Amino acid sequence: MKVTRVLGLICLLCVCSFAQSDFYALEGRVTDSSGKPIAGAEVTAKSEEDPGIVQTTKTDAGGKYRFNRIPGGVFVVTASSVSDGELKTSVPVKAVVRLSSSPAVADLLIDGFTAVRETVTISADAVQPVDQVSKTINIIDGQEMRDRADITFVDAVRTIPGFRIQQLGGFGRTASIKARGLRNQDTALLIDGIRFRDPGSITGDATPFLSDFTLTSIERIEVLRGSGSSLYGTNAIGGTIDFQTPRPKRGIHGQVSGAAGGLGLGRFRGNVSYGSSDNKFGISGSVSRTAFTKGIDGNDNAGNTNFQSRVEYNPSIATNISGRFFVSDAKVRLNSSPDTRGVLPPPAGIVIDADEGVNFVADVDDPDSLQKSRFFVGQFAASHMISDKLVVGGHYQGLTSKRTNNDGPLGIGFQSAFTNSFGGAIHTANAHAVWTASPSNTLTVGYEFEDEHFTNEGGTPDPADPFSTSAGQHSNTVYAQHLVSLLDGRLQFAGGARAQWFSLGNPEFSVTSGPYSNLTLSDPPAAYTFDGSASYFISRTKTKLRTHVGNG
Repeated sequence: MKVTRVLGLICLLCVCSFAQSDFYALEGRVTDSSGKPIAGAEVTAKSEEDPGIVQTTKTDAGGKYRFNRIPGGVFVVTASSVSDGELKTSVPVKAVVRLSSSPAVADLLIDGFTAVRETVTISADAVQPVDQVSKTINIIDGQEMRDRADITFVDAVRTIPGFRIQQLGGFGRTASIKARGLRNQDTALLIDGIRFRDPGSITGDATPFLSDFTLTSIERIEVLRGSGSSLYGTNAIGGTIDFQTPRPKRGIHGQVSGAAGGLGLGRFRGNVSYGSSDNKFGISGSVSRTAFTKGIDGNDNAGNTNFQSRVEYNPSIATNISGRFFVSDAKVRLNSSPDTRGVLPPPAGIVIDADEGVNFVADVDDPDSLQKSRFFVGQFAASHMISDKLVVGGHYQGLTSKRTNNDGPLGIGFQSAFTNSFGGAIHTANAHAVWTASPSNTLTVGYEFEDEHFTNEGGTPDPADPFSTSAGQHSNTVYAQHLVSLLDGRLQFAGGARAQWFSLGNPEFSVTSGPYSNLTLSDPPAAYTFDGSASYFISRTKTKLRTHVGNG
């Protein structure tokens, strides 16, 4: 019955998978070189990704303008004004609109002077200009990743300051990310703003699947360094990494690429998208296959297939329904620890310097050790702009995963054949509201429900010794974040809080005897997380002073 429900859910998500994509505000001020506001100036915002998307407006008596319905993406903003019979135009400003929690801001100068802000962007946890955001962010755009010929998500984030990337071997092997010296599980992975993690991981993070994210179709990666725990929980105390996929553009577009190299490398990637002429509907699909058929010792072959799709539907100017799904299927052959070669190492309490060829040796080849891992993610989201000050929205995500390790009798001498698998499912429902009382005051509040199920199965074939474990829990969460801007945007404050309550079910074991046969568990304590930040921007010297604190 449970299998039927899961398969039904997957089929439903495959047919009508939707995810989060919103329209938000872009605003700013137009002045002359002396700082005097220019009234009646015509401001144009043109999409750099889809030139057919163009919006225009005029400034008010204070030189201010506002677009209330701007889709996410890169926009070029310009202003023009007639003075003394002469038409004068501002220097173009690029604005990147994304995941709004407050309006993106693009100020412009007319009279041939350089614009005040060259780039406006949105961080992984809130919308603020890069020169105003009170938290540390890094943006890696798709073109940069293509120029570097990055293949995997792990490759792309190696250049982020304060990040330590570790991979236990080559392509497909387990990878981990440590942000600012914290643990592997302290950095949250997001897919288009929605948290991804492995239900089969004992620490509840995404580490087991980090190496399975290949760059099939990626628009940008947004990295928040520092606590994002008020919005995303304890797993975000080190930061967040948001994996952003591209929105379908107007018309039909497609791309195919391939690569080949040493160690039996072969890679194929293709994507196609369609967007209607009225921008009300768009759909895209992408697939990639990456394989190393040999590896270092000829027995280290690894392969990965990724598929993703995205759907956009805008029934009205104020309403957006959108979504996506992701599928990953990976296999990698593993080696045995060098501890298994020769004499066993001394106790861990004794520290010995590594000396290659003396007390340091490579992994032991194990030709029949194989790890298979796969996951499926389906997302549905909707948002509605009630007014230019209030936006409400929500999303649902269904996630299933399974990791299986098979090892035969080959390789090291004392092992026996065995199979062990970890997996489960996480269902997440979220509802939130964004209230922009003024351009300098934004409040986000939300509620989230999460239901999680974990399974573990395994055993040895000879003699047959199967076992299984099943466990589950669910949680209720409320959270809030407040953004305040003072002194004409130079002084920024951001503060948030999150409270999460858990309900833990009793686990079930296939082995009825033993220490856990009559196990009774109580609910874990509630989790309360906070984070806050402040920054001050010195415009004369282009210097940012910033502080950030959070707990997990």
